Order: sequence, then C-alpha cells, then structure tokens
Amino acid sequence: MDSFYDELDTLIESGDLDSVEAFILKAIFLSPEGSHERAALFNELAGFYRSIGRHKDAESAFTQSLDLFESLNMVSSPEYVTVATNLSGLYRMKAEVDKAIHLFHNAMKKIEDADEQSSYSYISILNNLALAHQEKGEYSEALAYAESALNLLRDGSGTAQEIAASLNNLAAIRIKLGEYEKADRLINESLSLYGSMQETDIHIAAALTTKAVVQCRTGDYEGALDGFRRSLRFIGGFFGENIEFAICKRNIANVCELLGDLPSAILELSDSVRIMERMLGTDHQAVLELNEKIKQLELQNTENSGGGA
Repeated sequence: MDSFYDELDTLIESGDLDSVEAFILKAIFLSPEGSHERAALFNELAGFYRSIGRHKDAESAFTQSLDLFESLNMVSSPEYVTVATNLSGLYRMKAEVDKAIHLFHNAMKKIEDADEQSSYSYISILNNLALAHQEKGEYSEALAYAESALNLLRDGSGTAQEIAASLNNLAAIRIKLGEYEKADRLINESLSLYGSMQETDIHIAAALTTKAVVQCRTGDYEGALDGFRRSLRFIGGFFGENIEFAICKRNIANVCELLGDLPSAILELSDSVRIMERMLGTDHQAVLELNEKIKQLELQNTENSGGGA
C-alpha cells in the first residue's frame, strides 16, 4: 500500500481532483473482494469525498468501509473505530449528532459483547461519545463518558498521547459546566504531556484551543488570542485550510471583538466564511450566521469610526 499512498499524495498535490477520484476507485476495483485492503481504500475514498464537500458520497463510502471491517470480524480493531470516528465527524459536521451517537453505541455494544472493554477502540468510542453528547448540550452524559475513558487509560496502558487527548476532552466539558479552575488544571496537564513528546502531535492544536477558551472565559483575552493563533499554525501546517482551520479563525475573530479590534475581527471572520462556504456551501446555517455577524461588526465599526448617520 505504500506505493498507493505515495502516488495518491502526488495526485492530491497536483490538484487534479478527477484523477484522484479515478485513482482511488481503480484501486478499490483491483483490490481483493471482502478484504482488509478494500475496506481501507473505501475509507480513503470517503475522506477524499468529505474534503471536497461531497458528503453523501463520503457517507456511503465510510459505511461500505465499516461493513467490510465488520464482515472481517474487526469491530474492536483500531481500523474500525478510525472509520467510525471519521463517519461520526461527518455526521457532526452536518449537525446530525444523533446519528453519530447511534453509530458509537452500536460499536460500543459490539466491543462489550467481545469482552474487550480495556481496548484502545473502546476507550476511543467513550471519548467520541463524550464529544457527541457535548455537542448536544448533554454535559452530564458527556462528563461520565470522558471520565470513564480517562480512568481506563490511567489504570491501563494508556500512552502519553492518549491520556493528553482524554484530558483535553474532559477539560472541554468542564468548561461547558462553568468549572474553569478544574478545566485549567486538566488542560495544563494535557499540554505538559504534549510538550514532553519528542515529536509534535497534531492534537496539541485542540489542547491549545481548549486552553485559549479557558483564558477567554476568565478574562485573559491576550493569552487567548495567542493560544488560538498557535493552534491555527498547527492546524494549517498539518491540514491546510479545513473546517477546523475555519473554526479557529472564527475563534480568533471573537477574541479580537472582545479586545475592541473590530477591523481584525471582520478580517478573520471573512476568512472563516470563505473557507466554510467552500467546505459546507453558501446556504449552510453556520455560513449564514457568520455572514450576518460580519454585517453587524461592519455596522458597529462604521459607527465607531464616526461614519454613522
């Protein structure tokens, strides 16, 4: 598969999207029917479709990948959970959080039936359920799942990366509950773990964002702005201008507004909208809301500049 990924990377860098799609489809056709290789290739296809906004095609390809892994009795494998996480991310992007929760509950039950609750896959599902319930505003449920995941990691053979990510997850929930001191302790431990790693882990971007949110909620706007900008550099360096990049831009805009720097807020928010329109479409609710926010900021900036009627 190494040669496949090398050629795929070259095609992606060329920007020829039709050739990328054709290349992956051909690899799927040539792969052994019902194989692990074909399941992995469907996941690659789904990721490609998601990246260019073809969400229905992405959902179909992710589902085919999951079905193949399940037929291979791999429901408790990291590969299966990776695809489930990818599909869940797509559901959450489309504001279909209940579908994501249902997906993970099914996967969790299958792992429990196999009596593999101490596996990485089970812990990953707990963390993903925490994220999904958090998005629905169900913080008590989210807290329970996140704490269970962290306890399993601490009691078992959790790596520094896994514990750091779990700490960040739990800190984000504490923020939602207004427990900023507890959140700050958790996220500081997470960032300390990331800082001790020999190689940069991309998940540090999420931890920096969580830290910045704590700073913002406690009035340290300059610290928050620095944290969001550091997170943006990591996201851009690893993934380019994706949805997470756009969200980080939106966060920076919010802090700029709090600091009274409306021109910077407008600039950052406009950049966020540009990316979201490309990824989600011009009629997506998030895009419409941000465009309305830009109009409000522009009016306020005009009034502040003495240009009002």
